[in-house]
Amino acid sequence: MNKYLVNPIKQRFLSLWVSQSQLKEWANKWEFFFILALGRSGTAFLANLLNRAHGAHVFHEPAFEDFNAVVRAFYSPHAAERYMQRFRIKEIYLRMRHATPGIYGEVNSGLRRHAEAIRSTLPEAALIHLVRDGRDVVRSMISRRTMSIKDPFTSRIQPTGLDPWKMRWNEMDRFSRICWFWQAENSYLRTTVGKTVQFEKILSSYEYFYNAILIPCHVFIDKKDWEMAVASPKNTTSTFKMQTWDTWTLKQQKVFREICGDEMAKCGYIF
Repeated sequence: MNKYLVNPIKQRFLSLWVSQSQLKEWANKWEFFFILALGRSGTAFLANLLNRAHGAHVFHEPAFEDFNAVVRAFYSPHAAERYMQRFRIKEIYLRMRHATPGIYGEVNSGLRRHAEAIRSTLPEAALIHLVRDGRDVVRSMISRRTMSIKDPFTSRIQPTGLDPWKMRWNEMDRFSRICWFWQAENSYLRTTVGKTVQFEKILSSYEYFYNAILIPCHVFIDKKDWEMAVASPKNTTSTFKMQTWDTWTLKQQKVFREICGDEMAKCGYIF
């Protein structure tokens, strides 16, 4: 997958010289898909699996600048549009312009707030919202830097506008903030993308994986390859600071239900 990565400084410089006619001519030769998700939702696993498909170039979060851009996009849809049209589509072109045309895909948490911008920039691209059970995501994020001062990206994200949690933000502990983060980002993706796919079902059913991912993305992965990948997951959290849902305190379970319960149900989870 790294074969097509380009130095980010070089990308910025070269993108200034990419014309719209170049982009259009190149894009017309390709098919595109973007699977968007919140981090810790199986993105690395899925990208590695889909990259095995013949004729497909599938990347997991290939542009580090996405993680700055997603913070700007959280507060400004206009910033998301500007990022996709002025830089990101050109960045893809610069990486892939010498590759044999085929299918270009990304499984990317860094573009999760760029769904509408992707749709306006690449109208024919397939968009999918990948979701993972909030209890598992929260548990994984607690074991990392998410929503702490040590995370330069998520620490800059908080409720805005009419979000009902805005007024309570200063009183919320890190656990509560991570719960809010899961529900806010998945609510945006679910309502904006319109096609929600559960990570757990991708792991448990090849038929589900085939219909929910392979068909809309126009790629093919053999069942044996899927079985091998499921047996060897990628980028898993090795050490957890928090145990599974059934051992959470009653207060933690109550907070999770209060913040995430409605979105869990809308994403198809029953608990």
